[in-house]
Amino acid sequence: MENARLIALMKTKGMSKSTLSSLTKIPLSTLNRIIKGETLQVKMPQMQAIAAALNTSIYSVFDMPVQIPLAGAIRPEEAGESVTKLLNPDESLMLYWYQNSFQEGRSAIFARAKAEYFKTQTELVNKSYGTTASTEAVPYEQLSLEDLNTR
Repeated sequence: MENARLIALMKTKGMSKSTLSSLTKIPLSTLNRIIKGETLQVKMPQMQAIAAALNTSIYSVFDMPVQIPLAGAIRPEEAGESVTKLLNPDESLMLYWYQNSFQEGRSAIFARAKAEYFKTQTELVNKSYGTTASTEAVPYEQLSLEDLNTR
């Protein structure tokens, strides 16, 4: 089964297979097998390279295998749980800024992140279904700043 999310992200970014192959250093034949879903288990370095080239998280491109449960993005349903994840420098910096901001700053960071999430989800849905209609992504109502205990 072909990777519809990967195809949609490539379309959204206007990226061809050959460009993605160049950026990731993954041979075009291997990349074609990954896109077509012919590769049974995509290697972690390949997933990371593809996600980085598309400027997104691994989780937004691939279904994460059970053997590597913490390799993807931290999910809202994991709120309150102890989670281990290796952060890239940008993720680490974003978390640092958030943790070291006053409540007003945290609210602004949260609002911007939420807006970007909805924008990305809408673009992916529209590209996947070939529509240009404004489609609202299903929000994660579980998380809100009002629910977080601040010190």
